[in-house]
Amino acid sequence: MDTYNHYRNCTDVNNIIDNINDMLLPKNMYTACHGKNHAMFVVDKVEHILKSLSYDLRIIELGKIAALLHDIGNIAGRWNHALKSAALTTVLMEYPVHLLPDEKMMIIQAVKDHSNGENISSAVGAALLIADKIDITKKRILPVKTIDTWHKNLLEIDDVSICVSDKSIIINYITTGLFSKELLISEYEKGFNLPIKAAKYLGCTCYFQFNGIG
Repeated sequence: MDTYNHYRNCTDVNNIIDNINDMLLPKNMYTACHGKNHAMFVVDKVEHILKSLSYDLRIIELGKIAALLHDIGNIAGRWNHALKSAALTTVLMEYPVHLLPDEKMMIIQAVKDHSNGENISSAVGAALLIADKIDITKKRILPVKTIDTWHKNLLEIDDVSICVSDKSIIINYITTGLFSKELLISEYEKGFNLPIKAAKYLGCTCYFQFNGIG
C-alpha cells in the first residue's frame, strides 16, 4: 500500500481535504461532509467491497486512492465537483509515484464518474460509486441552521453496514428514530439506483435493508 500511503500522507492532499467543509458550509441550507470523515468512510468501504470480491491487492490500492481523492474538487465549490476532482487528481498523478498510465486513467475515470455513474469502466469505479452513495448517516451532516423535510429523515440514520459476497451486496441502514423509508428512496433516488447499477457491473445483486429488514 505504499502508493496509497503516499497520497494519504501528502501535505497537498491533506490541506485540501481538511479545508473542503469550510469552503462548502452555506448559510441557511443543508450540506454534507465532503472532507476527511467522508473520504475515510469511502476508503474503508471501497477496500471492504473489493477485498470481499477477491480483487487483487493492487486493484484494492487503486480503489483506496480513488476513494481518498474523489471529492477534492469540492475545494472549488460543488458545481461540477466530480470533473474538478478528476482534474486535480490528474495533477496529483504527476507526482513521482509508481503508477502505470492505465492505473492513472482508472483512478481518474473513477473519480470523474463517481457523482452520476454514467460510465462505469472498472471495479474501482463501481466500488467507489457504491461507497460514496451509501454515506448518508448522521455523522455526515454538517452544522447548518435549517434542514428541509427529507433531509430530516437522513438525520435519523445512525449507521450503515455493508455485507458483500460473490453474488450479492447488502446495504443495511440502521436507525433508532422516526424514519420514512419511502420518502428517502423517492427523494434520494440516485443513492439507490446507482449502487444497484454499480453492483451489477461487479456481477452482484444489490439489496437495501433498514434495521435488517428488506
